[in-house]
Order: sequence, then C-alpha cells, then structure tokens
Amino acid sequence: MLKSEVIKYLNANTKGRKAGRKEFRVNDIFISSSSDKENFRLTSFGSNILAKHFKEYRIPIKTDAGMKLEKSGKMVLILDRYLNSPYYSSRAYLKLYEESVAAQISLIGLEDWVEAKDKISKIN
Repeated sequence: MLKSEVIKYLNANTKGRKAGRKEFRVNDIFISSSSDKENFRLTSFGSNILAKHFKEYRIPIKTDAGMKLEKSGKMVLILDRYLNSPYYSSRAYLKLYEESVAAQISLIGLEDWVEAKDKISKIN
C-alpha cells in the first residue's frame, strides 16, 4: 500500500470540500509525508476521514493486567517500522485498518507484539 494510493482513493470518493481545499494532501491525512511506503501514522483528521471509508479495528492500549499502557518512543518507532497500513494512536486505543495485524495484536497484546518486533529488529 502507498500513501498516494490512499489519498487518490479518498479524493475520488469523498464529496464536498476536503480540509478547506478541493482535495486532500498527504499532510492532511498522515503525520509524516517523507516517504510514500512507510510511516503510516494518521493525523486525528485522517483517522476520522478513513473511518468513513474503511473498517477500523480499535485495540485498547492496556497491559495484560488491564492497566493503562504507557506509550513509549520505542513503541511509536516499532509501530512506524512494522505497520504498512494506516493506523492512529491515541492515549486510550490504537485504530488499525488492516485486519491481519489487528488480529495479531488483539491475540497477543500490544505490549508483547511491540517486544516481539523489537527482538526481530535486533536479529536483522
């Protein structure tokens, strides 16, 4: 998936004015516009727009004991590196738009998923 493909789809399938303009730009939807193939973290506005067009999967950000999980810089970097589809992260939940990744994180938990990906990155 490419960011430009998402923007093209949204511009073709959204009626009316978009962010005060005739069409969306990458910076309206994604936090980072430096690369078309990575860093799919969404802005709040981008999350709201994508929710109108795609199915979203909400995953609460909690530890195994049900306590609130503190997001760290490492977590954000791992999410940016390994999520190749749009996602939105708030204090309370993670919104994903890819079913397979949402299922993985739901099954093993966000904290364990991040740790597993971190270990993989250290091996490579």
